[in-house]
Amino acid sequence: MITYRQFEEQDKKGVYALFVDLCDEEDFFVKMSYEEFESHLFKNSNFKIDGSFIALDKDLIVGFASAMVRDSDENKKDENGMVNASAFLHTMIVKKEYRLQGIGSHLLVLCEEYARNKKRTSMRFVFLSGINYPWYIPNTDHHMHPGMPCVRINSPFYLFLYHHRYVVNGIHEGFHLPLSEYEMPKKVQERIEYNKQLGLTVEIYDPNKHEGVYEFCDEIEADGNPGFANSIRYNLKREQPRPFLVALHNNKVCGWTGAMYVESTGRGHLDGITVSPKERKAGLGKMLFCNLCNELKKMGATYMTFFTGLENPARYMYIGAGFFVAQSFADMKKEL
Repeated sequence: MITYRQFEEQDKKGVYALFVDLCDEEDFFVKMSYEEFESHLFKNSNFKIDGSFIALDKDLIVGFASAMVRDSDENKKDENGMVNASAFLHTMIVKKEYRLQGIGSHLLVLCEEYARNKKRTSMRFVFLSGINYPWYIPNTDHHMHPGMPCVRINSPFYLFLYHHRYVVNGIHEGFHLPLSEYEMPKKVQERIEYNKQLGLTVEIYDPNKHEGVYEFCDEIEADGNPGFANSIRYNLKREQPRPFLVALHNNKVCGWTGAMYVESTGRGHLDGITVSPKERKAGLGKMLFCNLCNELKKMGATYMTFFTGLENPARYMYIGAGFFVAQSFADMKKEL
């Protein structure tokens, strides 16, 4: 007989065993050591013990599910006390031999009850939970992306949520390219030469040469990009700031790519790309991205991965640079 209860500290090793089984079942999720898994999930500031539940066959943990709510959403209450925001389901694992017995359904109900008790109006499975699992790019030599944005389209879990009345709230695409195959597109090379005549260039940032980086931070923050602005400020405050590319108009900063470095996996790091609203439509985004790929290749990165929304027009820039969609994911949502 299967029993259910709220997760407790003593259950950590049993949940980890479920995760290891899942990694062994298919070569998609990146296997972690127990210490890595504990840090990734249980010690994550977004993990909520009261939103986490286990299924037991006697003393054996055969299922685990966990959801969370963001404390920052509490100020979005309506006149009925409901918080006009989602709870987030981020982890669900059922031991293979115990699937198709209603265990996942029961765990999902417990997570949804948790969300209702927290006065949330919906449940989503998307990266906004802050707990996202690293995964391998299919058909590669274990090229890894550090976080799964949402649910793999047409995976068993996608179908499970679909049959429990979750709908697709958005599509995210995971892009990949081995940098050994990267070459600067001819059209971008031509744009670089043309823009030079207009005083528009892309260079590695030099504080002794380039002007206006903090004014650029203020500008993009006001334009709705506080995360990127904070990334620049944080990097510049480091004892040894990481190198990064900037777009320049007559030596004044008007675009940015984020810190450049090679991760331990060989992945070329990508924070993001943004251009001043005053300088858009000059091809600076493409120039920044393609120069970033070039610089990371020179730094020894073997590949790049990232994801972006299906509706984001930047996806055409990535495709034009030679990247391809390695995996599609669905942000899935249910109104409660």
